[in-house]
Amino acid sequence: MNTGSVSRTVTTALAIAVLAVGAIADVASSVLLRDGDKINGLVRSTSPGFQFRNTTRPGAPVQRARGDEHTFTAQRGDSIEISLEPEDGSTLRPALVLFDPTGRQVAYSENPGVFRYQVVRPGTYRVLVIGRNNSLGRYSLEIDGLSTVATPIAQADQVMQNVLKLRVIGCGVPNVARIKIGAEERCTRDIEAGVYTYEEASRSIKLVDARRDLLASKLQLNVLDRCPSPATAVAQVTMTDPQDGRDYTYCATPSRFVQAGPYRYNPTTDVLAPVTQAGTPTLTPGTPTPPIATDPRRQLLQTEYGLTVLDSCPASRTALVVVNFPETNQIYQYCASPNRLVRAGEYTYNRSTGALDVATKPVDCTVSIGGICIVK
Repeated sequence: MNTGSVSRTVTTALAIAVLAVGAIADVASSVLLRDGDKINGLVRSTSPGFQFRNTTRPGAPVQRARGDEHTFTAQRGDSIEISLEPEDGSTLRPALVLFDPTGRQVAYSENPGVFRYQVVRPGTYRVLVIGRNNSLGRYSLEIDGLSTVATPIAQADQVMQNVLKLRVIGCGVPNVARIKIGAEERCTRDIEAGVYTYEEASRSIKLVDARRDLLASKLQLNVLDRCPSPATAVAQVTMTDPQDGRDYTYCATPSRFVQAGPYRYNPTTDVLAPVTQAGTPTLTPGTPTPPIATDPRRQLLQTEYGLTVLDSCPASRTALVVVNFPETNQIYQYCASPNRLVRAGEYTYNRSTGALDVATKPVDCTVSIGGICIVK
């Protein structure tokens, strides 16, 4: 164990982090630890409260105690050692609680001396020093065994937690924000869905909008941040993204070449055409008409969940994904082949959360037209 007296008070504001047994009740300050660091801490009556479990006792309830929080970045295979001792004369009865990069509690120790842990999941870990039985006082903590060079994965996790204060979730779910951090990608639902890039210089993220950049470069338009209301004195350009097949509308300042009014832009043919009041593009003869979505529910299943929707629902649906869309007095039902994200079964689309909830009971279909079951 390195006994150097390197002591640092690097602090960062910590947003509420999700624990396996609950959430932090108070906003705390965390100290970032590096290999070989030794720090002196103090658990006082004003220290933040934390929730945890005594995992050495099966079935132990969730507990709450005051303490300090520290973080460190580890790589897979690191054999870390953490020494935790109350200082001479201190009345503190310390315990150590460890959380992995997903927020799951992975260890608890009341034993004085050295605590050892073999790292399986790379990333940023949280270690709590709490005072058992409402005890308060000073302590010393020392850590050793961390790799000196952080991997890109560990760096990305550290940026998400300590810089952006965003909770990381899996990227295989729909409606997530995808953040590019170097060569790595992390996903969250704490901000609006979209693609972002992390800029190291400003320590912030920037929304990436390739469609907006395309309109600005190809049509030489000054694209506005949002469409005004009413949008009568601007050029409204709608384009279909070739990646997801969805329509996106942007507003721009009129120019000598593009006057105010509605337009549809085809990025494949690079054609900008005015749209009539009936909604039909007035294109030059022979110009292919851009595809326009006619069934938003079917499109949602295909783009958000990657499902291949069938033209009609067969009589036997045990091996299929069946999705119900309740709307006013009727239900629209779709059948699709299962995939990696959605297994076979019956679901109900939840408009509030954008999730597919498992259906409580099957919905009887009385009328089926083109793969849509309409229940009246």
